[in-house]
Amino acid sequence: MQGWLCDTQTSILPWKGYKKSRLANVGASMVFNSYSFIVFFLPVTLFGFYFFSRKSRQWAAVWLVMASLFFYGSWDYRFIPILLTSIFINYSVCKRILSATPTSGRWWLTASITFNLSLLGFFKYVNFFIVTLNDVSSGNIPTLNIILPIGISFFTFTQISFLIDAYHGKIKELNFTHYLLFASYFPYIVAGPILHHQEMLPQFSDPAHYQVKANNFVIGISIFVFGLGKKLLIADNLASVINPLFAAGDPHFFQAWLGMLAYTLQLYFDFSGYSDMAIGVSRLMGFRIPINFNSPYKATSVSDFWQRWHISLSRFLRNYLYIPLGGNRQGQLQRYRNLILTMLLGGLWHGAHWTFVIWGGLHGLYLCVQHGWQYSMRNKYRQPTQLSNIINRIITFIAVMIAWCFFRAPDVASAFKVLAGMVGNNGFSLVTEIDALGSIMLLIGAFVAFYMPNTNELFLFTGKDHEVKLTSPSIVTVKWSPNVPWGLAIGCIFALCILSIERTSDFIYAQF
Repeated sequence: MQGWLCDTQTSILPWKGYKKSRLANVGASMVFNSYSFIVFFLPVTLFGFYFFSRKSRQWAAVWLVMASLFFYGSWDYRFIPILLTSIFINYSVCKRILSATPTSGRWWLTASITFNLSLLGFFKYVNFFIVTLNDVSSGNIPTLNIILPIGISFFTFTQISFLIDAYHGKIKELNFTHYLLFASYFPYIVAGPILHHQEMLPQFSDPAHYQVKANNFVIGISIFVFGLGKKLLIADNLASVINPLFAAGDPHFFQAWLGMLAYTLQLYFDFSGYSDMAIGVSRLMGFRIPINFNSPYKATSVSDFWQRWHISLSRFLRNYLYIPLGGNRQGQLQRYRNLILTMLLGGLWHGAHWTFVIWGGLHGLYLCVQHGWQYSMRNKYRQPTQLSNIINRIITFIAVMIAWCFFRAPDVASAFKVLAGMVGNNGFSLVTEIDALGSIMLLIGAFVAFYMPNTNELFLFTGKDHEVKLTSPSIVTVKWSPNVPWGLAIGCIFALCILSIERTSDFIYAQF
């Protein structure tokens, strides 16, 4: 997918025919890992925010709204009318819901959800259905020249959850400026997390969050630099491992496994790096956005993986899809059905392509197998041992990595070629195509992902603050503190990142 996993000049995915790019004007966009963001946008935004905070919290919030719209429009100015239309319509409907009777409120909620899903469906899925229809009927319906607004899935799901909570009486008052900031807030809008009103709106109303605090700057800068390092130093350098290993159409056994391991780690450090940078940037302004990762590759089951990977999406799918479908309240068979439906739609949320649907379906199948096994062993429960946890982590990681084949592949046939290589159908031979830097980053990435404490644990975030249970086992124990050695370490990481910015690649999850 050009523009999805490519640098500014050449694609890092050699598979021919990779999914079409949906990112417009990427070269001029204000990504976190760019000079324009680090040197210009972020300092100006921070200065303006705290300058106006001394005058009025309302002015400071308006300044952040304007900064967020500028940030979003840097990707493509045509995105701004789409975002504002979505915000104004959802805000108006929300006001109606808050003052409506239960019957009319239900009608407004249904209409608003229909509008949001229609907006998402038009921009993201129309061409997918046209191509699918042409394949099934051998037709020749032309696809439409539709731009896909960056982050449309994130701001759409964020607002849907807001409307549902308003209908259930969980929202008592509505401030237009705060709602506008909530829906357009620049740290989250490109690649999440999916925000919940209880996490953000109280902060926008609290005077304490508009005060200059040294602690926020120290922690915010540190987390941002760590996220930048994950992206530029680890994730982007793993591309050199992936490229040659998948240059051939039929990778052999070691190529397939090493390539998928590299991609599995690249995807994690790319998305986790973005999430860290978003948390760090927001913390610089005194606001805390939710944690989206909690060492997912240390998970001991697939359900544990989804409690650690893209936590905000997992929460949304559970609260607004799986539970309304009936969850596990109607017996095991209905539970399996609901798991499959939820994960299929979760896969489709990631992209309009059958590979994403299969990826979601695989995770649904994994969850069914896990819960079926747990149900059959419910009367034979034994306390997990250290050995059993290790075995479970290995099995879970391999299952997740196999599913990533479809997530990465340009089409289903390409995914099966990689899977054929992973089972040895394409032969066995030593891997000689990877460079030294890529090999080093592969080892470092694996060590950090499997054995090191994650960023949330390192910087002393607590479960109480973010409603995330941080219980990841780590062999290496490291505690951060604002001292000179840590300052020098973070400064060195930042210097290496600045030297690497020119050859950076786009964020993987920016397409969603």
